[in-house]
Amino acid sequence: MKKILFIILSLALFTACERKIDEFAATANGLDFSNFVSVGNSMVAGYADGAIYMSGQENSIPNIMAEQFQYVGGGAFRQPMIGTEDGVGFQAIPGGIYCFTKMGLKIVPDKDCEGKLVGTASLKPGFVSNPDQATLLQQLFAPPTVTGPYNNMGVPGLQLQAAFFPGYAFYNPFFARMATAAASSSVIGDAMAQKPTFFMMWLGDNDALSSALAGTDLLLTPADTFAKYYPMATGALLASGKSPKGVVATIPDVTTIPFFTTISKALPWNGVTLTAEQAAGLNTLYTMYQHPEIVWKAGQNPFVYVKNDGSWAQMQAGDLFLLTLPTDSVKCKGMGIADQSITPIPRPYPIPGKFVLDGAEQAKIKVAIDQYNVIIKGTATAQNLAVADMNTYLKSFATGMVFDGIKVSTTFVTGGLFSTDGVHLNPRGCSIAANYMIQAINSKYGSNIPQANVTSYLGLVFP
Repeated sequence: MKKILFIILSLALFTACERKIDEFAATANGLDFSNFVSVGNSMVAGYADGAIYMSGQENSIPNIMAEQFQYVGGGAFRQPMIGTEDGVGFQAIPGGIYCFTKMGLKIVPDKDCEGKLVGTASLKPGFVSNPDQATLLQQLFAPPTVTGPYNNMGVPGLQLQAAFFPGYAFYNPFFARMATAAASSSVIGDAMAQKPTFFMMWLGDNDALSSALAGTDLLLTPADTFAKYYPMATGALLASGKSPKGVVATIPDVTTIPFFTTISKALPWNGVTLTAEQAAGLNTLYTMYQHPEIVWKAGQNPFVYVKNDGSWAQMQAGDLFLLTLPTDSVKCKGMGIADQSITPIPRPYPIPGKFVLDGAEQAKIKVAIDQYNVIIKGTATAQNLAVADMNTYLKSFATGMVFDGIKVSTTFVTGGLFSTDGVHLNPRGCSIAANYMIQAINSKYGSNIPQANVTSYLGLVFP
């Protein structure tokens, strides 16, 4: 390509033919990016591969936006840097929290149920290291390596209403790292205190995603609660600065991300193949355990799982397995059918509900997300804000999209859009999302902010 370009340029010089390409000068068109503040959850924070780590923060969506704002007078953009490239993630457990590092792709030998090597090795996500809990806790609670106040107020795990909670730092260690006062600070309050000249807010994902990640529809934020707090959040940011402007984003359909689609593509919902004799035996077994409603037949059969109300059911077409499903237990112990390790009589072994998002749950989550997005768009219209329709954009990636000559899709690992946790974007995905935000700003306010070069950002790093 470079050689061809050189020849073309040379011919142009020799023939004294001057060609000009129309260029559009970067302009803010009156927008002030000198104090850009972002508010949101893990997508805004730069969380990826299951943890917060330095290069993830450096490639966060708002930081990429801030770099592009430099072309039109943007100021410094401070983030609460974690100080470790291996990263720290955590989950709450009884009596405390359990920490872990980020994940990365690893070459893993394929083994059978007895641990014997079979076939060839494959690429699978795994933790990059395994330090002790004391070290990880120290890193999690250590002060950021960059002093505040912080322009990036993205807090992993944050839900809309929680953004207003004083003392939220006591409930979320990620906010504890950056709160100005642990006992009294709120995320919105600390963001307002900076008096932003321009803001980005991508908040509300966790109001649906947290429920979906738990394999349930029982944790959804009610639409009337969302309708109360969303305009309050944007209104507070608008009122805190000197006539600031901003951009907000809609909430994607969470069931389109790899966390919910990957295993379901490889493991059919009706992947239990039985002979007539095996089916008869399972019918007897399930009846013995007071579950005659579960009926097995010769041929293809659905897996059995536990529903929200504790009842058992067989999966149906469209039900989704979560990425956390222990496939070894399905393959080697009979999860979803019967536990053959229990002798002399096996025991029914339904898949725990936290590993399945069934059709009814998906429908309720979709209704909630649609309601949230109506509220987001209505708020943007009422308050004269730009809106990036991330819900529509993400759906278009299902079949693949080409950016700067690179094709990306929502396919896990090879799609080049998501990180190894199947939920959060990788650096290249963040650059694309940042560009969508910039497009929305340019369209709404008539500015001409240059977009990021997608090819400058990495997708997944293969070993």
